Amino acid sequence: MTPDERSTLLDSLLDGDISESDFLRIEAELIVDAEVRQEYYRRLQLGVLLEREAAESLLDPSVHVAAVLDTATDPAIERTPNDTSATRIKSAGMMLLAGTLLAIAASVFVVVPLIRGANEPQDLVAWDPNAATNSERVSRPESEPSASGFAILSGQSEAVWEGVAIGSGGLLPGGELHLKSGLVHLELFSGVQVVVQGEAIFSIDSPMQISMTRGRARAQVPNAAHGFRIKTAAGEVVDLGTEFAVDVTDDRSSVQVVDGEVELRPQGMTAVADSLRLLEGESVELMSDGQVSQTQTADLNLVGPVAFQKELAQSQSNRLQQWQAASERLRTDPRLIAHYQVDPSAEWSRQLVNLAAGRRDVASDGAVVAAQRATDRWGRSGGALDFSRTGSRVRLDVPGSYRGLTLYCWVKINSLDRWYNSLFLTDGHEEREPHWQIMDDGRMFFSVKAPLAESQEEQSFSHKIYYSEPIWDTSLSGRWIMLATVYDVDAQRVAHYLNGTEISSEAIPPESLAEAIEIGAASICNWSQPMYRTDATFVVRNLNGVMDEFAMFNGALSQQEISEIYKAGDPY
Repeated sequence: MTPDERSTLLDSLLDGDISESDFLRIEAELIVDAEVRQEYYRRLQLGVLLEREAAESLLDPSVHVAAVLDTATDPAIERTPNDTSATRIKSAGMMLLAGTLLAIAASVFVVVPLIRGANEPQDLVAWDPNAATNSERVSRPESEPSASGFAILSGQSEAVWEGVAIGSGGLLPGGELHLKSGLVHLELFSGVQVVVQGEAIFSIDSPMQISMTRGRARAQVPNAAHGFRIKTAAGEVVDLGTEFAVDVTDDRSSVQVVDGEVELRPQGMTAVADSLRLLEGESVELMSDGQVSQTQTADLNLVGPVAFQKELAQSQSNRLQQWQAASERLRTDPRLIAHYQVDPSAEWSRQLVNLAAGRRDVASDGAVVAAQRATDRWGRSGGALDFSRTGSRVRLDVPGSYRGLTLYCWVKINSLDRWYNSLFLTDGHEEREPHWQIMDDGRMFFSVKAPLAESQEEQSFSHKIYYSEPIWDTSLSGRWIMLATVYDVDAQRVAHYLNGTEISSEAIPPESLAEAIEIGAASICNWSQPMYRTDATFVVRNLNGVMDEFAMFNGALSQQEISEIYKAGDPY
């Protein structure tokens, strides 16, 4: 590349009107040539200073921006001694040059675009001009991640919630909760374990308090959480180191001590001295008018946290068997191109067998790189792959051409700490090739680079990216979810799914439609070194999380089919 070509490309890059092909050319130069990087830094700093000077000159009409530009780019330009603005112009130019040199010498970091890939949005990051590559990126979040809630829903059995269903493994939302039927197991951050039986209306006020309007609950309280209480309209039940159960209605609250001791504070009690103590095996009824019935109440017979988890484990075992049978049927589907799972009982060979058996032109077996075996969504050790180690991926090859595409996977995400978090990416991003990943803000990202029409100029072409609504935040960390995306050529739409439910759908513009999908060499949960790389530097795209199932279909699966796949594979 000649110096003139290089200058032209840098100008286009800084102006923001560079074409895709020219971007790749100058990107390669920036990677391998330190002199090109230094020239880019100088131009960028000069542009910033000129903009600042131009803004300031608006306050003084005697200084012309054009003259300042001339002086800044060529400080040797002389003006006539009688030109009163010349002194100002020359001084401004010298100040600009001095500022530029000082900024370059004193700055550890300057702002340049980080290479994300030829077809993806550009962002700004810190770049060390003394480093050989951009691998020494420094990032500092504006604020720490946060989540809201006091308890985790660790399990549920035949639970039906009023309104939007609450998924197992996630944080319970604040405010009043209405469990219409079924059983749920709550784990409060204080360590208290509570099983609630519906119909129940309650709220989790803090790690040490639950308010219950109606329903039945059994709490197991560790030593570190002594003082935990359940508030009802008839009074409060305060733990003193125990396991106890309550049955709450509109006019009374029955309390039974399973183990240990509790303190009762009836409604309207004026002094703590008026409180009552109950020991193991004892029970009473608190009335809404403050009266206490000392008569022995019937055994509440509510399952405790330990027994509930045993029953849940047995139920999950039954669901696992049902899912395995459904998977066997799925593998004979003639649309299935690839289906990968880790067999926890098989000897580990770092090979992931493609289980698709319904067609001849299927994807290859997968080669596991760096990823480690982990516990799958059914609780089986070694039944999933952990991709959190940098460089982790599964390499595969997908031959052929397909009219449309459906992708789905089960993942447990630890965090979204990269700009792009890979689910499935082809090695490059050539015509007809799909990219599927998650943005750092929780949105799913899918794109297929459509082929250029003969009348289309490459520099005017920009491929379409289809985003979902955010599907993940830190409150879902460590929770298994099923993601799916459908590229429907016939309907000319792209749809994203979370846990079997469509969360977004977008039309494919005619100029962006790729009627034939081609994949070739690709990676699951990472992006391989792009074709144009000339050094060992690579963009970090591996998913910080675990995956235990991945499938790919030729064509578009229906909304009902995706919902059925989710229901069959839901471990909760």
